[in-house]
Amino acid sequence: MSSPAGSRRVLWVDHVRRILGGAEVNLVELLTSGQPPAPWNSTVACSPDGPLHTALAVAAVDRRAFGFDDALGGLRLVGTRFPLAGAIRSLRALSRARTALRQLIAEVRPDVVVSCTNKDHFAVWPACRAAGVPSVWWVNDIVSGDFFPWAALQAFRHQARRGADRLVVVSEYARQALLRLGLAPERVVAIHNGIPLERYCRHPRGTLRRMLNLPENELLIGVLGRFTPWKGQELFVQLAEAWCRDSARGHFALIGHAFNEDQPFEARLREFVRERKLRNRVHFVPFQREVAAGLSDLDLLLHTSLKPEPFGRVIIEAMAVGVPVIAAKAGGVPEIIDHWRNGLLAEPGDVASYRECLARVVQDDALRATLAEAGRETVTRRFPVTRVRTDFDRLFEGLR
Repeated sequence: MSSPAGSRRVLWVDHVRRILGGAEVNLVELLTSGQPPAPWNSTVACSPDGPLHTALAVAAVDRRAFGFDDALGGLRLVGTRFPLAGAIRSLRALSRARTALRQLIAEVRPDVVVSCTNKDHFAVWPACRAAGVPSVWWVNDIVSGDFFPWAALQAFRHQARRGADRLVVVSEYARQALLRLGLAPERVVAIHNGIPLERYCRHPRGTLRRMLNLPENELLIGVLGRFTPWKGQELFVQLAEAWCRDSARGHFALIGHAFNEDQPFEARLREFVRERKLRNRVHFVPFQREVAAGLSDLDLLLHTSLKPEPFGRVIIEAMAVGVPVIAAKAGGVPEIIDHWRNGLLAEPGDVASYRECLARVVQDDALRATLAEAGRETVTRRFPVTRVRTDFDRLFEGLR
């Protein structure tokens, strides 16, 4: 993808090799979607055998090989105790990654470097300091005790104070978490996520309904995302059980899959559905590459996260295609949803709260139509990817 002549040179760093997660989808869409095109001369340092490299190749974005040794790449911090032994083994791998980045910065000669994951932040900033290049950390997590062990939080604070010229977070809630961690307010900037509106337009129904053999007028309620305990799929199947016990109307779809470490969790979900004899009304659907087409088959999307969500990208995706959303009232979600105007907010982890909201929406056709229209308007006005580009460009300009 071409960039304006003489535009700012930006090096984006994302080591993720096995998945195209939320951070990587945000990066791909930021650089490749919408009009006008991204205003930067961008290079992305990423794994040459990963899905991010493939996704960027379609738009001819300049890519350079970068990654971590398995000792560092496989180190997990979210939702775990601090793995001291693993962290010690990772230090040598981190040193090698920093050496590679110093060489890459010398070749690309960027005006700014943006790191996209927590491990990338730790690798990038010493190379930036050595080259005299600003280091921007794009933080797609809530850096708090809800997700990280104490030792990891202290390491993040120490490294960020030393090496981050700016930290970009995806919600004001996430920004406040960094301020509570002790980072300077002037260095932490909230830039809400956005999506390319042309990719998230409503599709004719059929994709999921043909797969599930459901008629067009059958009520279909879905949850979409990675299967992992904090995302709340267990609450979703509990809600489905309660609903199906009292109502003859409605099917429920869990759309997505578990990564390796969460496969036992998915197995428990399937066992719950089997034991409760819900398999005729609760369905497991593989990840849908055409997200908008799959969402368009839903009558309602439930967002069921048990912990505060940094933003809630799936919420704006559903709203963009005109699907009403009932979401957990926590984290960055209330920055998207205005209760009863463009969606509904339920108490996190509370089946009764979700059930009450669900009953209200299902029973009121006019309310569903109002929520769908207001949701589309909200995304069009507040969450286009072009606005994200403008916000980043303003941030880059302030680093001069």
